[in-house]
Amino acid sequence: MFDLRLVRSAGAAGAAVLSCLFPATAARAAGDEAPPSAEVTEALQPYLDAHKFAGYIGLIADREGTVRYRNLAGHADVEAGRAMAGDEVFWVASMSKMFVGAAVMMLVDEGKLNLGDPVSKFIPELGKWMVVAEKDEDHVQLVPPSRPVTLRHLLSHTGGLAPLSEVQQVTGADRMPLRALALPSVTGPLQSQPGERFAYGNQGMNLAARVVEIVSGMPYQEFLQQRFFDPLGMAETTFWPGESLLSRLAGAYGPDAGGESCVRGEITFLTRPYDDRDHRHPEAGGGLFSTTADVLRYGRMLANNGELDGKRYLSPAAMDELRKEQTGSTKVNYSLGYHLRNGMFGHDGAYGTDLSVNPRTGMIAIFMVQCTSGDQWRARDLFLRTATEVFGTAE
Repeated sequence: MFDLRLVRSAGAAGAAVLSCLFPATAARAAGDEAPPSAEVTEALQPYLDAHKFAGYIGLIADREGTVRYRNLAGHADVEAGRAMAGDEVFWVASMSKMFVGAAVMMLVDEGKLNLGDPVSKFIPELGKWMVVAEKDEDHVQLVPPSRPVTLRHLLSHTGGLAPLSEVQQVTGADRMPLRALALPSVTGPLQSQPGERFAYGNQGMNLAARVVEIVSGMPYQEFLQQRFFDPLGMAETTFWPGESLLSRLAGAYGPDAGGESCVRGEITFLTRPYDDRDHRHPEAGGGLFSTTADVLRYGRMLANNGELDGKRYLSPAAMDELRKEQTGSTKVNYSLGYHLRNGMFGHDGAYGTDLSVNPRTGMIAIFMVQCTSGDQWRARDLFLRTATEVFGTAE
């Protein structure tokens, strides 16, 4: 197998070797106007050296769309010797939650929803929910909820729901349509009273997406396509990546037992084949695939307070809701499908992908990686700290 460490240690000669081995990649990289950040390279190199992941894309841009720095490092496919080129497709996992929050807020803007609406207003069967009051090996005591579960609860992970519905745990996350997932949620009792505990998961997001379907009168995926993906120019963001996208899918990697090389993992959360529209359905909380370019388009809309290229997607009031903490007495740094972190808002995904936007400075930081080692969060945090430092010094 080709050893990238040899190229790194060979300096300029190593760069020439890379150009010979990957001429198309080298040509694309040479044509990129945005330089890599030396600080990002230095910060993340130890993760590549230790094979914590195989490769990454780090992009730092401003709200005008100028890419200040663009780092490409390592491999998208270790076995094939395919270097990271910049146009890779990534499973962005829980970054999908951002679109649920945005979809709901778009309907709030249109006067069709309120964050305080009980979910049972749209799915009456959910009015039968009960809450676990006591539980041990011998018994479970259920009591009625002290308050209705609202859309705000669903989007802020404070509704008391389990991370996944019982039926998803049996059939798989993406094997049933949202309308079918909604009803079995009744039989899985709430684990806490609504509003009293933050418990991160996908079930609330899937229920909120089902409400979007009911109120808009169209399947959730069509709502996203018509209201966000098409107008924003996000042509490569989908629940069902086809052959052309899968050919650019970045592999998921972590270190082998000895830490001497990368070992490929799988997206065990989703069902193959990923382009099967007959048997796979939108998993609103974690099923999207996307690219760095598409994520940048969405990040620019967020950085411009809900507007991009003269088209308004979300009102300033809706954006305010997405940027503020929404977890009530639990005081977790989370809003409505968006993480809140060090003055930034956005979301990350299970294998380390991340979009973070600073509404004050306009910085858009995108970290794209497929890491199975558990080191993705430390690497992501290090990238964000470094991005913040270099953004302020870029001309």
